Amino acid sequence: MACTLTLEKVIAFLKVDLMFACCWPVSQSATKFQIICNRIFRLISGLHAILLIIELIYTIIYRIDNIRMFMQSSCAVGILFEVPLQILLFTYQHDRLQTVIFQMEDYYQRAKSDEKDIFQRYVNKYAYFYVTTLGMITLALFGSFLEPLFRGSNSFPLVIKYPFSVDQQPLRAIVYFHHSLGLYQAYCQVSSNVFLALLLWFTSARFEILGNKFRMTTKYTEWQSCIKEHQELLRFAQEVSLSISYVVLSSLGVSTYSLVFGGVTILSRLPLSVKAEFFVVCISSLAKVLLCAWPADYLMTISSDIAEAAYDSLWYKHEINSQKIMLYTLLRCQQPVIITVPGLLSALTFQHYSSYVSTAFSFLTTFRMILSDDDTR
Repeated sequence: MACTLTLEKVIAFLKVDLMFACCWPVSQSATKFQIICNRIFRLISGLHAILLIIELIYTIIYRIDNIRMFMQSSCAVGILFEVPLQILLFTYQHDRLQTVIFQMEDYYQRAKSDEKDIFQRYVNKYAYFYVTTLGMITLALFGSFLEPLFRGSNSFPLVIKYPFSVDQQPLRAIVYFHHSLGLYQAYCQVSSNVFLALLLWFTSARFEILGNKFRMTTKYTEWQSCIKEHQELLRFAQEVSLSISYVVLSSLGVSTYSLVFGGVTILSRLPLSVKAEFFVVCISSLAKVLLCAWPADYLMTISSDIAEAAYDSLWYKHEINSQKIMLYTLLRCQQPVIITVPGLLSALTFQHYSSYVSTAFSFLTTFRMILSDDDTR
């Protein structure tokens, strides 16, 4: 019998796969010792990434005449900068994420069979896209690990210049592990967008379940229960939005930076092997934003569709006071649930994703023109 991918398995896998992303909060039943260990682990992970960033900045300063090393190091700085930044943001939102995760798991455990069928339909429809994306990123990660073994004795996963010799063992092995761990941390931060997408798809599924309940209500008590659940769901969606909005914003910023540097490198005269590395960086930057933009856009649509579902119910058979409450519900649905950061991110949608890609390529075109002017002088 084929193994069926369920929501429980998705959650269990992400808890393990994203451990170094430090995005998954400890459970509400965690002991004090577990909480302290989690905080220490977050601190060590962040400091390790910061150490790599310092090494890369040193490389940029002392090898600025080497265009290949400058481009690779500058791009790597942006990618690794996302590691401590997102660890900080996830830590800042730890308590809110802890509550959201608890409510998500508790709701799924209490869900009826028809409600679980809706969750399973979401898993069947969308999970394999994310599994494929993670698989491709994982292959690129292992390629980065293995490439130095075939490049030569003085190669490392990251191009970094040290003020001392690292050619002797065991220092060479330590540096190799240090670089590999940094790349794995960057991989985890890209993959953490799957965690954000999970929260958004789960919220969308709950809105669809509520819409079905509205359409099937025949009794006044059921109708009241739907109104109450709608208010609770809006509060849950608001908590999800507040939990992930700044993480999404940081991901957008780093992705734009990486896409510009990667694109300029691809259009430059560097060796084809170097261009291939940056091509992977560009694809990953585009993909990780899409991982969140897709469910965020869908959530905005389906949260508005509750108004139509509520209108299809038997609200006209109830008293005037109840109809006034229904009117409030209809008006509230005119304001969809959106992922936003006031003044910085208006709404994470497909339209914004298109704008993001357009802006990134505009920056790329500008830098390309500057490089072309320098080549003609």
